[in-house]
Amino acid sequence: MRKVLNAITVDVEDWFHICNIETILPPSEWDRCESRVEKNVTKILEILSKHRVFGTFFVLGYVARRLPEVIKMIAEEGHEIASHGFGHTQVYKMTPDEFNRDLTRSKRVIQEVTGGQVLGYRAPEWSIRRGRGNSLWALPILAANGFRYDSSIAPLRIIGIPSASRKPYTIQTDHGKIEEFPPLVKNTWVGNVPIGGGWGLRVFPYGMIRKAMGELNCQGIPAVIFLHPSEFDPDPPKIPLPVSKRFVCHGKIKSTEERLERLMVDFPFGAIREIYGDSL
Repeated sequence: MRKVLNAITVDVEDWFHICNIETILPPSEWDRCESRVEKNVTKILEILSKHRVFGTFFVLGYVARRLPEVIKMIAEEGHEIASHGFGHTQVYKMTPDEFNRDLTRSKRVIQEVTGGQVLGYRAPEWSIRRGRGNSLWALPILAANGFRYDSSIAPLRIIGIPSASRKPYTIQTDHGKIEEFPPLVKNTWVGNVPIGGGWGLRVFPYGMIRKAMGELNCQGIPAVIFLHPSEFDPDPPKIPLPVSKRFVCHGKIKSTEERLERLMVDFPFGAIREIYGDSL
């Protein structure tokens, strides 16, 4: 790569797409919930346009079906559209056949809306992992369905594979190779911590995030930042979440926009397709 571009990515899901709250707000109730995607995605698009940056938007098939005009808007502004699955179910909660159906359904809906190819995938809650709840079997299914890259393996404990590489790497499968793009993490004495998005991007000191990105870039390696539309909502709808979920979803939520603006000034960013171009 002649120039190190960092990947700016957005998981296009709604405020109620939260894993493991089925007893509080089951999927059967989603259609009754007010959607906040359009106004929050518009904020993100305005910031990216201001800094002349294109990003990769991992679109949930459910959102593409419910709000096709929003996905068209993202695509028409020149951003890359990838898949976040259809029903926001963790991969390890599905059988291979169920995952294949969820994956192909999302790809079909998104491509019908945008008319473009879908080459990338990100699992809800970084749910391609090994060990308990092993779901590495999903990678050859991705390759078999024409996906060229994945961003689902977080080098973290609990929700990922702590020993996984913190740098982009290639995975060989029986159906071809998959390029893996892990989110930015920081190695500390307690292990890797998530500083590239979500609560970590909002809570950890900005200097720590900037330093970690700078260290990668000095090695010619891109960092992957991820965002959610709900993090740009100053007054999100309230539901009775457990304390841990409230922190993950809403902790220092008002800092997201300021953090994104600082990152746009301090580092060059682009979509994943820009980083590797035709090699995908």
